[in-house]
Amino acid sequence: MTLVAFVADDFTGATDALWQFRRFGLSGSLVTDVTHLHDRDDVIGIATTARASADPVASALPALRAVAALGPLAVQYKVCSTFDSSPGHGSIGAVIAALHREGLARGAVPVLAAQPEFGRYTWFANHFVRAGEEVVRLDRYPPTRDHPVTPATEADLRVRLAEQGAGRTGWLPAGASQEEYAARRSDAAVVADAMTEAHLVAFGRLLLTAAGRRAPHLGEGAAHPGGVPEAGGGALYCVGSGGLSYSLAAALTSGRPARGGATLGAAGPVLVVSGSRSPVTARQIDAAERAGWTVLDAADGLDAIAHAEASLREGRHTIVQSTRGPSRDPAGVGESLGRVAAAAVRAGLVRRLVVAGGDTSGQVVAALGARALDVVGTLAVGGPVCVLASDDPACDGLEVALKGGQVGGEDFFLSAASGSGPRPARGR
Repeated sequence: MTLVAFVADDFTGATDALWQFRRFGLSGSLVTDVTHLHDRDDVIGIATTARASADPVASALPALRAVAALGPLAVQYKVCSTFDSSPGHGSIGAVIAALHREGLARGAVPVLAAQPEFGRYTWFANHFVRAGEEVVRLDRYPPTRDHPVTPATEADLRVRLAEQGAGRTGWLPAGASQEEYAARRSDAAVVADAMTEAHLVAFGRLLLTAAGRRAPHLGEGAAHPGGVPEAGGGALYCVGSGGLSYSLAAALTSGRPARGGATLGAAGPVLVVSGSRSPVTARQIDAAERAGWTVLDAADGLDAIAHAEASLREGRHTIVQSTRGPSRDPAGVGESLGRVAAAAVRAGLVRRLVVAGGDTSGQVVAALGARALDVVGTLAVGGPVCVLASDDPACDGLEVALKGGQVGGEDFFLSAASGSGPRPARGR
């Protein structure tokens, strides 16, 4: 029976959310369409392309309605920890407004963007990003400030949500009391502060307690959620990053996340397809090229497919990218990279694929005919490795890492080939 359901606004975020739940020992899976929903796991997620859409409600709302039918304790709308959205593109505020309009949200929608282990913090509702040894405001961090589609012009998330039509948005300090949370009930949304793991754990407990629900102590002989009392009925709808997923998982299990463990193991040759425009990804490509990887330009079209296949046949790790050079149409890039990935996988040349770029990931996964994914390990915070389930035998069982543009250190792609990273705890 389902404890938590989540709907992600892109595919990279979806795999991060699933990893957060899985590392606490919760069973879970991620599906690509509402027709594949089921209630056999503790956690079920749906990946959408809402972040890339001018009308995210059209993508997200049917999924948010569908998961409610499973009777979860909480439903998370998973968004990026850098709050990638604008009034005209992937609007988070528009989705919050729709939750109220449809009668799904009861009271203020809690919003937690912080993800401390990823270097994302919120204080006095202002959002901050760790950049090397510095912590800077979101609107002063070049990759977000200069984003080509959703530039961060404001660090105060209350202002961002108001601009996006969410309605009146309040603020909760870290470690807020039940009384402070209840006082915001008449707001449309409430932005929560968090700087530490302890803040995340406390917030998860606050949410479940305020909803009148006891968090089952999984692994300690507690009953499954069928016996969890509810106050008022219906799921608690909330919005946030992988930090919110961590928060809910910690509250539900009263446990500690998996750290360390067995590595995934080396795989080769690895194919990377990148539509990300992030300078972080560009540095990762540069590091791989210095290590001897083949780097090709996605703009070469059919030649990129042929050259990628030739490189992989030689046993060389290969990257096909639109990260470097002039900016191009994101939709066209995603489609072309999907064709590159599908051709290589169906030719039997690669069994571990890395996709860089949130918008690109959805198009590549669709090209592989995926119906579901499950996390088997991680290469970095925000960079899980999943096993893909597909009706196409050539794609079924493929290992796929879906990486946001700003995820990982310079050696991320090298780690993808070596398979370094911890496995999650086993689901119950």
